[in-house]
Amino acid sequence: MDIKQAIVQRALPLIKPHMVVGFGGGTTVGELVKEAADHVNDITVVTPSPTTRQLATVLGYTVIETQYCDRIDIAFDGCDQLDHHGNTLKSGGGIHANEKIIASLADEYWLLTKRERLVDHFDTKVPLVVEVLPAALSLAMRTISDLGGQATIRTADNRDGFTLTDNGNLLINCHFPSYANIAALNTELATLAGVVETSYFDHLVTNAFLGDEQQQTVEQLF
Repeated sequence: MDIKQAIVQRALPLIKPHMVVGFGGGTTVGELVKEAADHVNDITVVTPSPTTRQLATVLGYTVIETQYCDRIDIAFDGCDQLDHHGNTLKSGGGIHANEKIIASLADEYWLLTKRERLVDHFDTKVPLVVEVLPAALSLAMRTISDLGGQATIRTADNRDGFTLTDNGNLLINCHFPSYANIAALNTELATLAGVVETSYFDHLVTNAFLGDEQQQTVEQLF
């Protein structure tokens, strides 16, 4: 059993019949979606990920959009980095605005990730990502620069042009020399006119399963 499967086996008993369950993106969550279909298929699924939505639909789950859901029993997601207080950076997928909606709706929000992603201090190599309305692009870029950051508009890998989110917005990768005051920095950006969301999740995580590949163990954060 590889470490992803070990994490999935720890998470699986948390899913009960008739629950509304949020599934994020990533391969570990994808494995949980598949495994749950063989054990407790009678659940309703919400997801911010088009890939996960397609998988859940093929597996026969009832899939609904978040605008028709006022409460989620439990949600599972991945992350890029996680600190010991349950704060996390989720930068890679670019779907963090919709992920944060699901995290906020969920009674419990669990991260499934590798033990090595648990850090004492966030690594500045991981960008703080801002989803921004196209009309606010120049304002956001200027503000990020004023705050001491370097801003890069995310470009698409498979086409010429910028990456657009499912909401039709742009993504800005922000690199700062330090994340020592990331909560305050995040507030500055999140409250800027035209910013939809940031990829920093402040105290939204209920718990996490952390898989150690070398030790072949899975532990909980809290």
